[in-house]
Amino acid sequence: MFDVIEKIQYYMQYPFVRYALIVGVLVSLCSSLLGVTLVLKRFSFIGDGLSHVAFGALAIASVLKVADQTLLIMPITMIAAIFILRSG
Repeated sequence: MFDVIEKIQYYMQYPFVRYALIVGVLVSLCSSLLGVTLVLKRFSFIGDGLSHVAFGALAIASVLKVADQTLLIMPITMIAAIFILRSG
């Protein structure tokens, strides 16, 4: 038992482990709050659709050889999310 506690203390010395733990807790809280709303509004598959849109945008950005692909992918995915939510 003490071996496990020592190992956890060892890993918590690194700042990226602490940040990952904090972000994981925040994402889980946001997901639990938003997940119920999305399921009740019957938008439970919006994440699947947006992943396909983002993958298509990534393919287009790769073909166009855009240096920072996030500049193309994020706006396209956000616009697609707005269109999906408005049509529902």
